[in-house]
Amino acid sequence: MSMNRVINQPELVVEDMLVGWLAAHADTVRASADNPRVVQRVQAPERGKVGIVTGGGSGHEPAFLGYVGDGLVDAVAVGEIFSSPTAKSFMDAMRAADGGAGVACLYGNYAGDNMNVKMAAGMAAREGITVRTVVANDDVASAAKGDEARRRGVAGEILMWKVGSAKADTGAGLDEVITAAQKAIDRTRSVGIGLSACVIPAVGHANFKIEHGTMEVGIGHHGEPGIDVRATVSAAEMAEMMLDIVVPDLPFVAGNRVAVLISGLGATPLMEQYILYGEVEKRLRARGITVAVNFVGNLFSSLEMMGVTLTVMQLDDELEGLLKAPCRSVGLTVTGERTARDFSANAAAAGERTAAAQGERAARTVAARTISGPAVDLATSGDVVRALIATVVEHRQFLSEIDGLIGDGDHGINMAKGFNGCGMRLDALGAQAAALPAAFEQLAKALMDDIGGSMGPLYGRFFLGFVDTLDGQPQMDAALFGDALAAAVANVQGMGNAQVGDKTLIDTLVPALAAYREALAGGSTFAAALQAMSAAAEAGKDSTKNLQARIGRSARLGARSIGVLDAGATSCWLILRAMAQALGTKLPA
Repeated sequence: MSMNRVINQPELVVEDMLVGWLAAHADTVRASADNPRVVQRVQAPERGKVGIVTGGGSGHEPAFLGYVGDGLVDAVAVGEIFSSPTAKSFMDAMRAADGGAGVACLYGNYAGDNMNVKMAAGMAAREGITVRTVVANDDVASAAKGDEARRRGVAGEILMWKVGSAKADTGAGLDEVITAAQKAIDRTRSVGIGLSACVIPAVGHANFKIEHGTMEVGIGHHGEPGIDVRATVSAAEMAEMMLDIVVPDLPFVAGNRVAVLISGLGATPLMEQYILYGEVEKRLRARGITVAVNFVGNLFSSLEMMGVTLTVMQLDDELEGLLKAPCRSVGLTVTGERTARDFSANAAAAGERTAAAQGERAARTVAARTISGPAVDLATSGDVVRALIATVVEHRQFLSEIDGLIGDGDHGINMAKGFNGCGMRLDALGAQAAALPAAFEQLAKALMDDIGGSMGPLYGRFFLGFVDTLDGQPQMDAALFGDALAAAVANVQGMGNAQVGDKTLIDTLVPALAAYREALAGGSTFAAALQAMSAAAEAGKDSTKNLQARIGRSARLGARSIGVLDAGATSCWLILRAMAQALGTKLPA
């Protein structure tokens, strides 16, 4: 083993961790019967109680699964290290928490989480489960004041979970729970300081570096850079600096009562966390601000990163009471007697769930298209997907290395996991996998079910564009492929706000589609148009090297993102190139 870590296989650290977690805490939590990546409270769901759900990437323990417990979260979706859980996992968590009174999904503001929660909420609605959301955006350093919607969620999520969960525990309805949770995060501000980097086990090396004697002010929980890099200062100076960032932002003013949460990022000793808390409390008191509630400890970590986060919430009587309400979980326990709970009003109003077949499309009759020119037999071309799988797996390390320069370094790892999962699905499908639409459908489902972050839903929806266009057609000519590609690109564009020039896979997809259409319009053959698509995809991928990221986590780097290829744009080029090559072999000579 090259890493000095307490692990077995680097790629299976999350699975191995969950085995130990569930064994250690079997008195309070259990695995969902539907999904090993969902952990739920032993008593959940409770009839008539509003279900509380959250989810996020692993590596932040005790967040997120550590806040499943009595008086806290009912179910949590567990993602890969630093990656959003899949839409399927969020959906299964919603189902596990639903007692008929609706579900409040309280999560952090990251692209992958936003996409997957949105998809999961849509799935839940088809099953008759009402889901409403509150998105944490407490990190002051991640976007300017006035642009709070772009701020990421950090340790302030813990206070949001505590408030929303305590409100649900009183028998409140879904609207009341959402209102309380939204008020909690609206009154919360956070900032972090990073002192050393962390290593994702499957990557094997740090994706960023903090020089000895320096600190990254405003760092994110995945190592995203913050405001700037400064010389390391004393705990007293850190406290002053952090308060100067969060206090004016709300603002917090003399006479306020507040909750203060100090969290280590994984490697910071508790001794040092309490030193910082003492300095923070003293300075707040000097400003006329009273700390009425405090939590100190490794509450929201980042693997073995050295550093701390400060979270401050402006209290009113309701928020203070909800924060002080008794609860018990691995991550947070507040002592006291829980009052008798009455969910009868919610239970009486809860209707029966409507039956819905998840992921199944309604049967429909599709008229066969008129074919013109050379065409691919769709019934026998499912091995095109095998070619895509081989390409992604072959370039797994390459894609992760690119991603590691300005991201988490897990793009290739996660992509390979999803595509390999498709291979197993195709094996299980047997003879049906010979049809290209069926093979594309298995690929789409594997990516949405097995890849967290933003890539799972983006690529899943991409391949569903091909499925929806090709399903029921016996052959695919150049025009039909063009329609399928257009539908796939439109699906991706509909998932987010990325435009050409933002340094994303859109910089590969849009030029590729344009080149394909232009080639056909100019009289090119199907094969030649596929090659034009592939060449334009490569040029689009190359263009991202000179772009500054304007969306996603890399956008936090600003000008530091220039000079590096975008990992999503690169994997998209590899997929389109492999697709062009594989389809080309299917065309008549």
